[in-house]
Amino acid sequence: MLIFSRMMQRLAVAGGLLTLATTAFAAEPAPVPSAWTETGNVTAVSDYLFRGISQTQAKPTAQATLDFTHSSGVYLGLFGSGVSHAAYNNGAGSELDVYGGYRHAVNADTTIDAGLVTYWFPGAHYATGGKDIKYHTQEAKLGVNIGSFNAYAWVSLSRYWFGFTVQPGSGDLVDTRGTVYGELNWNPELAPGLVLNLHAGRQQVRHMDDFNFYDAKVGVTKTVGNWAFAAAGVYNSGDASKNGAPLWTFFNADGSSKNVVQKRLLVTATRSF
Repeated sequence: MLIFSRMMQRLAVAGGLLTLATTAFAAEPAPVPSAWTETGNVTAVSDYLFRGISQTQAKPTAQATLDFTHSSGVYLGLFGSGVSHAAYNNGAGSELDVYGGYRHAVNADTTIDAGLVTYWFPGAHYATGGKDIKYHTQEAKLGVNIGSFNAYAWVSLSRYWFGFTVQPGSGDLVDTRGTVYGELNWNPELAPGLVLNLHAGRQQVRHMDDFNFYDAKVGVTKTVGNWAFAAAGVYNSGDASKNGAPLWTFFNADGSSKNVVQKRLLVTATRSF
């Protein structure tokens, strides 16, 4: 009986310790999930095409994006890419963008997106008409996303839209603030991991109608794990020159030039993290 009594005492003590340990673990608060979500990617592109205009004179470059999204719908992001010195004179050959905005979910399939984007080209500038013109540009955007379809409108808030201010032929300086771009995109899934990419856009450069254009893209994207591979045919209707005056033609320091519009083939490889 004495041995049995001691065994019962030991079991009672062990049970009490187990109860205390269980209570301690249960009392520890669960970690609170962060309200912010971070995503990013790095991309190799055969040609940096912005609205169908080659920013690298049909040469490959590397790009990177970093996004921060809050559960409230607020978002911030950074984008970086190499660019041609011919496109942005006297610069560092790079583009750095800062963007942010707010997405409001109307229902499960529809969101409204409003925001600002600042395009910055370190060191890039040129002199004309006694002024020092920089390429830095800010645009406001407003769009709607409905499932795999979206429509966006962009308007320039900067005095010189990407440095555009000199009228071809006359050489007069104009204010291109208020330049507008509208676009439609549809990206339906054709099969698991395979998406069709369709795009159409229209650019109207304020006070410089000769630079107006429309652009279109047809392509596909294949996703494999954290990788996405894309190929597309891209077209921009802009004129390389008009009445002998160069338009969508970028000049190198040695005087050579390159037509940066019309038909393009784009191939990309993206690694997300």
